Amino acid sequence: MKSKNPIDDFNWMPDKIGHYKIQGMLGMGGMGAIYKAVQEPLNRIVALKVLLPVTSKSEESMMRFEIEAKAISMLQHQNIVNIYEYGVEDNYRYFAMQFVDGKNLAQRTAAKKPMPYSDIIDISKQICRGLRYAHEKNVIHRDIKPQNVLIDKSGTVLLSDFGIAKIFTNNTITMTGVAVGTPEYMSPEQAEGRTPDAQTDIYSLGIVMYEMVTRLPPFTGDNAVAIAYKQVHELPVPPSSKRKDIPKRLELIILKALKKDKKERYHSITEMLEHLDSVDIDEKIEKPTMSIPGFKEKAKGYHKGDTTVDQRITDRRSGDRRRGRISRWGMPWWKVAVQNEFWIETWSNQWLSLILIAILAVVFLIHIMSV
Repeated sequence: MKSKNPIDDFNWMPDKIGHYKIQGMLGMGGMGAIYKAVQEPLNRIVALKVLLPVTSKSEESMMRFEIEAKAISMLQHQNIVNIYEYGVEDNYRYFAMQFVDGKNLAQRTAAKKPMPYSDIIDISKQICRGLRYAHEKNVIHRDIKPQNVLIDKSGTVLLSDFGIAKIFTNNTITMTGVAVGTPEYMSPEQAEGRTPDAQTDIYSLGIVMYEMVTRLPPFTGDNAVAIAYKQVHELPVPPSSKRKDIPKRLELIILKALKKDKKERYHSITEMLEHLDSVDIDEKIEKPTMSIPGFKEKAKGYHKGDTTVDQRITDRRSGDRRRGRISRWGMPWWKVAVQNEFWIETWSNQWLSLILIAILAVVFLIHIMSV
């Protein structure tokens, strides 16, 4: 039986809104509900997103709702959900959009078995194509996360929920979202309240790819502030530390997308897509990658303004080493040695060797003292 009061019961569901007959609830969010509905008289199944009356009183919610409708209406792409109609009926603001018969990426990553790398790469490339189109239309999503990535039964990936998107016209912000994103997936510049650009979506996609590989995002915490702090100040543990069979180049792509300084990330989603096209799933990591301050990997042959991008990604572990006292991380050894991250990652990767060395040292000292 359907509830009569949407304010007291979030499971409330109307019988009909406009010419949309409600069939069931698909989900509930902070702003309202998404229903599965039939558009009459076309008999077309749609996802009907409705801003409930209790949230319609909030200017913030109304702005986000209208931003999402406007953003999606600007984008017609196979990897972005389509919008059919926006309207108001009986105090209900709503828009009808494409119904995706399938699951979201969060449900997919929650499966017991690790996701195959071929699927991870395919999903990542489809997300890249959707974002590339959005960026070309001057729309930045700003909330890329598994829950907003839908996958239909044929394997087609569609981006949804543009509620906090930024829409740019002639490099001027004409409409802005009022929220900054989801802490686990927001970029350092979002966490610091700086103006986001396309690099924000690249960083968030890097986190989504990290989670597809390891089943957890790189940064978690007890509250939003703690997570945001980590996004700004902490380095991600390389995926190969958690899943050792990861293709070498795939890990490098993820770590490049997760650079704190956005100038060190991919310059565009197109560049990232081209590198994903070059991943060999049979090329495995020989040893876990270490994230050391000063360690920088960038696409060889890429220069701003180039029309073509080399398919290679520098792995400094196998690259040229500087002569003299410069370490293979591009900094003097004494600087590397005083970095906390160096010792933390050395211990996590070489703990058994360090224990054996300590035991041998103790045995040697005992022997010296007994002579």
